[in-house]
Amino acid sequence: MKLLKLFLLSSIMILLFSLCGKSPVDSEIENPIDLNEERLLIVRDSYSKGFNEINTIKPDGTGLHVAAHYTFDKNKYYPENYLSARWSPDKTKIVAQGGPGSTIDIRPLWLMDIYGRLLHKLYWSGTHQVLSHDGEYILFQGIPCGYNVFSVNIDGTDEKLVYQVGDSTTFNLYDISASGEHILGTEKLYYTNEEGKLANTESEILKIHLETGDKLYLTDNELSDACPHYNCDETKIAYFCRDIPGEVTINNVTNVYVMSSDGSNKRRLTNETKPNRIWPYMAWSPDGKKIAFQKFNQMTTSERQIDIFIVDIDTGELFQLTDTAKDTVRNLVMDWK
Repeated sequence: MKLLKLFLLSSIMILLFSLCGKSPVDSEIENPIDLNEERLLIVRDSYSKGFNEINTIKPDGTGLHVAAHYTFDKNKYYPENYLSARWSPDKTKIVAQGGPGSTIDIRPLWLMDIYGRLLHKLYWSGTHQVLSHDGEYILFQGIPCGYNVFSVNIDGTDEKLVYQVGDSTTFNLYDISASGEHILGTEKLYYTNEEGKLANTESEILKIHLETGDKLYLTDNELSDACPHYNCDETKIAYFCRDIPGEVTINNVTNVYVMSSDGSNKRRLTNETKPNRIWPYMAWSPDGKKIAFQKFNQMTTSERQIDIFIVDIDTGELFQLTDTAKDTVRNLVMDWK
């Protein structure tokens, strides 16, 4: 009897140990993916269908692989769904925002493997996470720590403030240089206008040197520029731009643009004429020839969802990567490696 009890206890301990570090999602490795093949990292969800996923997909739209799947109760006040994700340089790990422990005010940053198994929590609440090019640390903006930028090692150690945003300023982080010396993002300045009301400048793209705090503005116009991302060799920057000055609304027309990394040679790549909001996500292909982005399908406002498209930067040719917006499933591109 003692041997039987010892056997049962040992079996339970082995089972608990095997579950340690796994996420509450389906993370069984049924079809391992080839890490050498080119893939995009996307977040897909549907409120009406009650699910949320982190997926990878081939550039031709085939080979969809579910890295993490979460089913939520539509009646729950705030589902613990994943909001965004970024890949490590070798594609073996993902830094995800949201997931277990999320609330309306808290959005944890988790490190998981490519099969959705949680490894550890990197920060209790953050957003706009980007990985260093060597994969040793991440930069992110703390919530609710304003717009300040922090860093933390990939093992969750050595958390520190690396850039403090000034008063009456909002900053959004989007990319980091290969050297790690400067960050790429957007900035708005707030002020009191002649009528005594609070007003703000349009969103402008800039580089910030992390050691000196020096700023180099790459845009300066009355439009709203957003979501800048470097190509592979940092010679070009892709970004969204709202084509008409005025208040930013869901009905604005926005397009994908590209410019040289010094702010010169700006040109429009897409020719959208229908409403499409500015999304904080886009991704360059590894060879720097294409850009993946998302846009609304053109249904009624209450039914509009999002599909991912790829544009060739030389020809302007568009390829539709996903086709689930018509089924109320939203797709957001996160990374491409």
